Amino acid sequence: MTGFIPALPPANEAARLAAVRRSGLMDSENISRFDIYTRLFREIARTPIAYTGLIDEARQYFLSENFTGCMTGRREVAREDTICQYALRDTRPIIIDDLRVNPIYHRHALVTGDPWWVFWAGFPLVTPDGLVLGTLCAVDFEPRKLDEAQVDLMRGVAEAMAISIRLQTDQQDALADRTKAVLEDLKASGVTSVDAARDFLDLCLEHPVTRPDPQLMGTGLIQTGPEGVSLSSSGRSLKTGRGLGPSSFRVRTSPLRDKAVLDQMFEMLEG
Repeated sequence: MTGFIPALPPANEAARLAAVRRSGLMDSENISRFDIYTRLFREIARTPIAYTGLIDEARQYFLSENFTGCMTGRREVAREDTICQYALRDTRPIIIDDLRVNPIYHRHALVTGDPWWVFWAGFPLVTPDGLVLGTLCAVDFEPRKLDEAQVDLMRGVAEAMAISIRLQTDQQDALADRTKAVLEDLKASGVTSVDAARDFLDLCLEHPVTRPDPQLMGTGLIQTGPEGVSLSSSGRSLKTGRGLGPSSFRVRTSPLRDKAVLDQMFEMLEG
């Protein structure tokens, strides 16, 4: 990438990388839920390309993208080759009407050669702690200007995606904490076998267990009856006391909490 100078890491890089890893999204495959954000970005900005991804120390991993023929099939790109690397240094969006005349990007390979990007808008995905996990971006092959209404809507979409990532991360952390606590309780009850612990968790999830591990049988946490193996009263107490009841697996709150912003987004899609 002759002439292009990669960005220096942000001052909070160590904490930022820890937050990226904590999200659990790098190399994840079930990520179609993020397509709505890139779709909204394309519609709001009226651009042919939109993409989003997280950036660790080595690469940008795309969570959703539509590159309209360029970079087809790419799931990631080296960090030093990205345009987004400069967006990690600030929580404000970077909007460049014409990359060809920008002092930082005019020599970037995506600008000086195929696919010949011209317009780029990068909106950071920011945690409550002010850490930038990655970006949500719109791209065009010709110069473009965004008006204030478009920028406000795009900022709302980026914020909604960041909230969605945060909710998922918090759920993962809470589930890991609950599972650890359950395993500690099981150990205190005499369960040290992985198979026995798995049987107990299966019963918590109401999965059938026909022949539970013998170690679990002697704990008093399960019982057998005409309908098969089930949790005993003490087993159910352990389950609900550690937040493994059914309500823990239901998420009813939309990450798009601002209804006015959401209505505007879909009005643009319908138009």
